[in-house]
Amino acid sequence: MKKNKRTDTQKVWLTAALGAAAACGASAYEVPLSFLGTNMPPLEFHGFASQGFLYSSDYNYLANDTKNGSFQFSEVGLNVSMNPFPRTRITVQGFDYDVGNVGQYDPFLDYALVEYTFNDEVGVRAGRIRRPSGIYNHIQDVDLARTYVLLPQGVYDARFRDFTASLDGVDVFGDISLGKAGSLAYETYAGMVSMAGNSGMARYIQNNLPPTPVGQFNSIDSTPVMGGQLWWNTPLNGLRAGASFAYLSNFGYHVNVMQPYGPGAMHCVGNVPIQQYSLEYIWKDWTFQAEYYTYDFTGHFYVPAYGNLSVGANWDNPDAWYFGVSHRFNKLIEAGAYYTQFHIRPKNPIPCSFQNDAALSLRFDIKDWWIFKVEGHYIQGTALLRDNADNSNLGSDRGWFMLAVKTTFSF
Repeated sequence: MKKNKRTDTQKVWLTAALGAAAACGASAYEVPLSFLGTNMPPLEFHGFASQGFLYSSDYNYLANDTKNGSFQFSEVGLNVSMNPFPRTRITVQGFDYDVGNVGQYDPFLDYALVEYTFNDEVGVRAGRIRRPSGIYNHIQDVDLARTYVLLPQGVYDARFRDFTASLDGVDVFGDISLGKAGSLAYETYAGMVSMAGNSGMARYIQNNLPPTPVGQFNSIDSTPVMGGQLWWNTPLNGLRAGASFAYLSNFGYHVNVMQPYGPGAMHCVGNVPIQQYSLEYIWKDWTFQAEYYTYDFTGHFYVPAYGNLSVGANWDNPDAWYFGVSHRFNKLIEAGAYYTQFHIRPKNPIPCSFQNDAALSLRFDIKDWWIFKVEGHYIQGTALLRDNADNSNLGSDRGWFMLAVKTTFSF
């Protein structure tokens, strides 16, 4: 089998990054700017690198060959920040990852923003910014921030970072005191979402087309998005409740599909409203979390070859929720578990329309800069396996198992 030299080189680079992160330890690396003849504050560098392993008993899930065990579960990031003026922060992060046939070691700019805080109530970010949604969306790549190897995939799908993580635009944020009623933290944003032709969303569209040459994916459009998130920090210490909303307008992509009267180009355009509701309670060494997530896609296929003939288009329109709990036993060991359900609406009892997942996780903080996680899943249903064309018998109602292992170095 012929090796891909580009992929091999990038795997070597990832391994080197892992070693460099370990050597640096837990401390950030600072570069003073005094050599430029300025008294500006230093540049501060942080980085992380992760390598995971996925094994599943019955189906290939997330990676391409998890039935035989797969190391196609890697990520590496490097960010730099500085505070050039009072209340001003500039930060940039480059990111690279591989999850099965998504990412594939193709580095990209994760975020690059300027932030200015007027006061506690009002601040502004501009540039490529993180999209706030739920507990984990804006920190999906911060492995230190969670117990689990895999977040509940119906809510935080590891393959859809391009669709959910960032946007190019503006974000207004702040924290408003409510006195004895606690406080409200808010963010509201608007901008554009750009997705690459080999991104998770593009792969999802491509794998739902008929096989080539009957169906062919061409491109995906940049999409306007607007939305916001509100967190109520309640008077009960450690308890907060949140709601987030997003609206993608004129989300579109271009495909070629064999028509009844011959081949033809098709342009699908539609709107995608997204809702997410969150609840989190931190008490002593315990963390309890629950979230609900849903979106709808309604749109049309337009066929230019036939006078822009319009055909109705509809996506899965799913509902997903989970409940999770984690406990920190000591400085070294943390354990967690969650149960999550994903359903394609309208709900149907056939296995390929739902996926239920019970997960149990163990996290070991070996050093401040080095963590190791191992996690087991018992899964029923196959609704989230849709991106792997080699999966067979997706209608089976038999439960199946998955093992996920991950180690992360950071500085």
